[in-house]
Amino acid sequence: MKEGPALIHVWEVDPDRAQTATQHLEEMFKQMVSDPGFVSARMLETPDQTSIAAVIEWRSAEDRQRAEQLPEVRDTLRDLRGTANLISRLYHEVADYHS
Repeated sequence: MKEGPALIHVWEVDPDRAQTATQHLEEMFKQMVSDPGFVSARMLETPDQTSIAAVIEWRSAEDRQRAEQLPEVRDTLRDLRGTANLISRLYHEVADYHS
């Protein structure tokens, strides 16, 4: 069985603002874990703190769309404007490899 869609966000950030952006995202993800459509999230940061990536898995595309309308999600993404440039894409799994 294929997993639900994964939303991948990549924010290009000023290293001086990376910690603030990471804190905003952490707060948002802590609230998302109780959402029934939420599966998992991973946050990654480049060593030079110029880019933050988030991989968020949802049970369905509809769950993702609904979650994006939640006030805490909208507020966090709004707060990040001006702090970070966002690239966002929705992906569907085609293969999965583990050791």
